Amino acid sequence: MAPLVLIGIRPRRKWRWATRATSLVAVLLLVSCQRQIPGEWARVIAVRDGDTIELDDGRIVRYIGLDTPERGRPGSDSATALNDRLVMGKRVRLEFGGEQTDRYGRTLAFVYCNERMVNREIVRVGWAWCYFYPDNLQHAPELVRDLREAMSARRGLWRETSVETADEYIASFAGFRFHRPDCSSVQGIKRPDEVRFTARDSAFFDGYSPCERCEP
Repeated sequence: MAPLVLIGIRPRRKWRWATRATSLVAVLLLVSCQRQIPGEWARVIAVRDGDTIELDDGRIVRYIGLDTPERGRPGSDSATALNDRLVMGKRVRLEFGGEQTDRYGRTLAFVYCNERMVNREIVRVGWAWCYFYPDNLQHAPELVRDLREAMSARRGLWRETSVETADEYIASFAGFRFHRPDCSSVQGIKRPDEVRFTARDSAFFDGYSPCERCEP
């Protein structure tokens, strides 16, 4: 993927819900249209959790662009139940991005049921946050808008303010994850590229997802 050209937008240190231009959103809006592979159809035979399903052809599909709470964590059961209502037993259409499988061998896809994108619906209802990778950004701006709508309306996970795990959080201007200041990943972020947040929800609102290493 060609390097992204940014236009110098920086988030203000103070968090405002829906009024400020933000770094990751600027990146997403500047991404060129990516190659899309023709869709395929299959039937859902099992819902594994809020963002993963099993198809009748044996494939395990992980939804692109979002992440839901792990089993046992608040919101996990609600996300899984919503996913079940949306797709269980139904024929769905898969749309692929540039990266088609993840490190666990799961198929990565945008999933449509009755021409409604399930990925967006789970985010819009409030049971997921955005979770991006460079090769699968073609619907990223829409997903960020859906996330902001859910957060502003205090739906699902966003009914309560997140519990803070640090005094501030650090992300890269063109990255997709936010970290605690003591995370080893922060060492690789150059100071001009740093984005700092004083609240976890402000990082989520800008489309960043929590680092899996430091779990901010």
